[in-house]
Amino acid sequence: MDRPVMLKSNKGFTLVELLVTMAVFIVILVIAAQSFDTILKQASKYSKIEESNIEGMVGLEVLRHDIEQAGFGLFWGLLPGHSITYTEADTSNWPSDGTNYAKTNDSGSNPPVPRALVGFDAFSDFGSDLLSVKATTVGQSNASQKWTYISYHNFSSSSGYDSRPVSMPSNNLASGSNADRVIAIRNNFNSTDDDRLLLDSSGSFYFNFNTTGGIVDDFLPSDPQGLQIHMVYGLTSNSTTPRMPFNRTDYFVRVPSTGLPAYCAPNTGTLYKGNIQHADGKYGVLIPLLDCVADMQVVLGWSANAGETKTQDSIFAYTSMPATDYSVTAISALSGVTVNAADIQSWLQDPKALREHLKMVKVYLLVQEGRRDPNYTYPQSSIVVGDAANGETLLTRTYTFSADQKRYRWKLYRIVVRPKNLVSNQR
Repeated sequence: MDRPVMLKSNKGFTLVELLVTMAVFIVILVIAAQSFDTILKQASKYSKIEESNIEGMVGLEVLRHDIEQAGFGLFWGLLPGHSITYTEADTSNWPSDGTNYAKTNDSGSNPPVPRALVGFDAFSDFGSDLLSVKATTVGQSNASQKWTYISYHNFSSSSGYDSRPVSMPSNNLASGSNADRVIAIRNNFNSTDDDRLLLDSSGSFYFNFNTTGGIVDDFLPSDPQGLQIHMVYGLTSNSTTPRMPFNRTDYFVRVPSTGLPAYCAPNTGTLYKGNIQHADGKYGVLIPLLDCVADMQVVLGWSANAGETKTQDSIFAYTSMPATDYSVTAISALSGVTVNAADIQSWLQDPKALREHLKMVKVYLLVQEGRRDPNYTYPQSSIVVGDAANGETLLTRTYTFSADQKRYRWKLYRIVVRPKNLVSNQR
């Protein structure tokens, strides 16, 4: 019987087929690599944009919070027959014109009542505005974040005093050998003329906090009807002697002394928060809030008068920050309203008028978004920093981009704040 014949197959890929397959595979691999590279570049670009957005939100929240606190813990006058002196910011602290910078101060006497918010137009780098906020809560020490009050009825027979500070367990000011430095303000609900007066002892405007006997014996509340309450606000820790009866923080745009971050566009700086130190009146460590800032403009919204009528609830005029001599050159009023520039100029310099008329603060920041993109051209040659709507055209600034700046993306941040501690916003 014949055996079956086993045939050996010689089929396979030819060299040409292998070369074609490898060529196709290489082409697909190159396309995939290019696509992946594009995805990485796009992801990096959007990542940097999101980093800018997050940084902007954090920085603006710090700025918004401090503006909202303007006026917190400030006194409105002194006890009859009393006088104090204090020194605010060091006028040589700013690298620009120290004479104009001194106008942000409320130092002196007769009486030295502080203004809640001060600033100037085109005073920082690149023509940006300078904004100063005064309140006890804008300090950097733990003491500045605390307060308490003393009423006549908070009686302690063991202490031997009629009144003592109200205990706030987790937020008490430090007392004893490490006593925080505080100020005390007398609130008198019987008379607005005798309200929010600064208490002082032997010409000193501050006290060492004392939980047992209050501030000082002579200045404890004396009205058993409870219409007189003393507010106690922390200023500094026990290791620092207060320079002024409040804390102060400034906002401005400045080119960093160590150089601008490499990814920032030319002609940009950093938005800084600078706290005035009680030790020497100079800035401590400047806190950078936002990098790559091209411009900051501030607009103020004013109320019509200091009365108690409902018309106080509406804004009747906007102004840009004043020039270095407090002149008001640009006013934008709502329809049908006549505005006197001289009045607003006087309000800017008078602490009482300022807290009764200032209702709104608008801050505009022109900030780089992401990093330089050589394949991108910003679609506009300039941008309006401000709000051209609502009759504010006169208060805007037109920022023109250079050729190199147009290789960057830009974003205009806008925050609107009603300082809640001003009288104008408490009606």
